[in-house]
Amino acid sequence: MNRYSKMLLSLLLAFAAAFFILGGTSDQVFAAFQDGEGEEMTEEEYEAYMALYAAWEAADKEPDILKSGAMLIEFIQKNQGTTLAPYAEDSYMRLLNRCVEGKRYQELETLADQWNTFKPGNDIIVNMIAVAARELKHTEKYLWVLEEMHKKNPKMDYVEEIAGLYKELKNDDKYIEWTEIILKTPEGASDFLRHYDLFQLYSAKNDTAKTMEYAQSTLKAIEQVKNPPADMAKVIPDIRYSLNHMIGASHYSNKRYDDAITYLMRALRDKKYSNGYYLIANSLWEQKKILNARMAFAKAQLFGESAQASAEDKSIAPRAKDRMEQLHRALHNDTLVGIQNRYKQAQEMSDEDLLKPME
Repeated sequence: MNRYSKMLLSLLLAFAAAFFILGGTSDQVFAAFQDGEGEEMTEEEYEAYMALYAAWEAADKEPDILKSGAMLIEFIQKNQGTTLAPYAEDSYMRLLNRCVEGKRYQELETLADQWNTFKPGNDIIVNMIAVAARELKHTEKYLWVLEEMHKKNPKMDYVEEIAGLYKELKNDDKYIEWTEIILKTPEGASDFLRHYDLFQLYSAKNDTAKTMEYAQSTLKAIEQVKNPPADMAKVIPDIRYSLNHMIGASHYSNKRYDDAITYLMRALRDKKYSNGYYLIANSLWEQKKILNARMAFAKAQLFGESAQASAEDKSIAPRAKDRMEQLHRALHNDTLVGIQNRYKQAQEMSDEDLLKPME
């Protein structure tokens, strides 16, 4: 069941649970009058009552549902405090109920709006406006109603629906506002896809600080996911790799080489790629760890020349080769003597070995 159908079901169930019919068709009301009320009336009172009854019955039995609604509200406005006013309200509620049952959403919206203007603040009516606006795709009104409902009764169902609708409307500010409410809940803390969505949004806006914030929060959320379903487990390594690489590359650009190495090593756990090794090698070189840097350049070159190398990996391999040879020559009297042994050593080394002291 999709998000919209869940929300519609929720609204309809709320309406069904709350909807109370006072009870009283025109025949039943007249029968009640004949059985009791009429005995104590004078002739004038009886005629006045019958005129009032006729006005209500005309509104109640009017076949045009919208016209009937207008007549009933007019009747109630003119006859507040009379014995028939509650029955007229009951008649109006039955009109609304007919619209719900018959899925006559345009009429439901008109009638519910009309009643909400006449007597605002009725939760049942607000529910019906939400149902109608949702079905008619009157998104702005639907959002307004959901936000009003959330003010009275904060529920995560409302928040999730509101956030989703603002996303569809491409209203980034409101989408972020409502999504951040979700992310502050225990369930939201591990909802890495929502964190990642905000990461992508801020990345597209070139907001570096927020991009980094949500890159970190996404990684933290992923750590909290235990036994993910198969479809989710499939995407986690790619997301984790891309975030760790981005953070690592950012640290490298800012000359924070220890942090760069930490995140790039994490990226390599999920995906072997030449650029990861190449940036680690450059970071090690900047730290004057020449022997370690040489081996990292060798791994960047070897992976870029492998069968599984991507186009980007292949483009990095020649640069890594040049750096590898440059460092080897500096260590071996400007010769390449023994370089094949270093390649063999690099091939057999684990990524963690790249960081261990070398002699």
